[in-house]
Amino acid sequence: MPGPNRAFQGRIIITWRKHLEHWGGGRQRPCRFCQLLASLLDYDGLPVHKVCLEQALSAAPQQAERYAA
Repeated sequence: MPGPNRAFQGRIIITWRKHLEHWGGGRQRPCRFCQLLASLLDYDGLPVHKVCLEQALSAAPQQAERYAA
């Protein structure tokens, strides 16, 4: 479930307080954005780096609304 994310200086900052929901169990798979190995999962269960998701959401504000608090 999307969490209390916020905008700071025009960028989306993701707050994953329930980090276990985003932990991929130690299994590394290619990040959906940069294709490097990632251990975290986004809100849809896809592998991602937190910074990659933040950059993608900052670049596409209409998508960021989906993850807003």
